[in-house]
Amino acid sequence: MENIEEFGKRLENLLKYGNIRGPKRTIRVTSVSFCPLKAALTARYDVRFFGEKNKERILGQVLHMGLLGLIKDSWSYLQGDIEATPEIEKEVSYELGEGWLLTGRTDLVIGEHVFEFKFLSDWSYEKIPENLDEVDEESVLNAYTEQLNAYLNMLPGAKFGHLWIFRHNELIPWKKLEIKKDSRAFKEFLKRARGIIKLIESMENGELPKDPKPRFEWECKNCIFKSICSR
Repeated sequence: MENIEEFGKRLENLLKYGNIRGPKRTIRVTSVSFCPLKAALTARYDVRFFGEKNKERILGQVLHMGLLGLIKDSWSYLQGDIEATPEIEKEVSYELGEGWLLTGRTDLVIGEHVFEFKFLSDWSYEKIPENLDEVDEESVLNAYTEQLNAYLNMLPGAKFGHLWIFRHNELIPWKKLEIKKDSRAFKEFLKRARGIIKLIESMENGELPKDPKPRFEWECKNCIFKSICSR
C-alpha cells in the first residue's frame, strides 16, 4: 500500500509540476559564480544576509536600484534613436532537469543588448583592468563576466553584453567592458550549477563535503559559514 501511495504522489507531482519531486527548486545565477558550498548552504537553509556586516552590500543595492530607476524615468532622454523598449530587472530561467531551475534577473535588456551594473564593495575599483585579457584568476570580475554570459545564453535573441563597474558605492567614476556570448563557457557554468545541486541533495541526506573548495581563495575570509566549514 505504501508503494502505491508513493506512486500516486509522484504521479501528482509529474502532472502538476512536470517532475516527480514537486514544485521546482531554484539555483540563482549569481550564486553559481562563487563558492559551491556557500551556495548550497544558502539555498538549503534559505539564508538571508542582513546586519552590520552587510551594510555596505545593502548600500550598494540601494544605489543599484536608484540607477535602474534613473534609467527608467529618463528613458525618453536616453532613448535617442533606439526603437527597442527597455526591460528593467527582467527575470530569466533555464531548465536544469530533475525539478531544478537556474534563475536570475538581468539589470537591463535593450533589444539584443544585456546590461549589468556592479557596485564594488570588497574589491578594489583600481584593480579592474580595461581589457578582459588582463584579468587575474582571483579577480571578482571573472564572476561578473560569466554571470552576464549566462544571461546572454538564457535570453532568446540576446547577443551583446555590457558590464558597467562602479567604484565602492559611488555612481562616478565607472568602467565599461563588452562581453562576448560564449556557449562553451555557459556549459561549464551549468556543470557548476548541477554540482551545487548535488551538494544540496547530499546535505539533505545528512552529508557535508569533507574538503570544500571555494571558487576564490578570498571568499573564506568573511564567510558566514566559517564555523561549520571544514576548510
